[in-house]
Amino acid sequence: MVSWLIRSGAEGRAVRRRTHHKHTSRKAYRRLLDRLADHPAVHSVATGRVTPRMGSGRPVAPISKVRLVASGLAITINADGAIIDAYVVTDRPQEVITFMGQQNWTAAGRRG
Repeated sequence: MVSWLIRSGAEGRAVRRRTHHKHTSRKAYRRLLDRLADHPAVHSVATGRVTPRMGSGRPVAPISKVRLVASGLAITINADGAIIDAYVVTDRPQEVITFMGQQNWTAAGRRG
């Protein structure tokens, strides 16, 4: 999306201004959530808070934290430019944790 800005002053011409994207423009985490939602033990998946991440460096694993909550699981996803909290509604959380490890989405799954 492009918006236009008219500068005042001597030039007074139209100048392109790019729209600012708050977080990552690559949405690989959405594909991860879609695959997670397709699992038979998962009822639904919802994203929560998105926090921009500064600095460089690749995350160790796409999912850095997995916590049990009353409705299922709370997970923290590491994207290239943000940290995303998401919630997985399930009545079989252990199956979902095992699935995430098999997909190498967690650090425990990457260790072997």
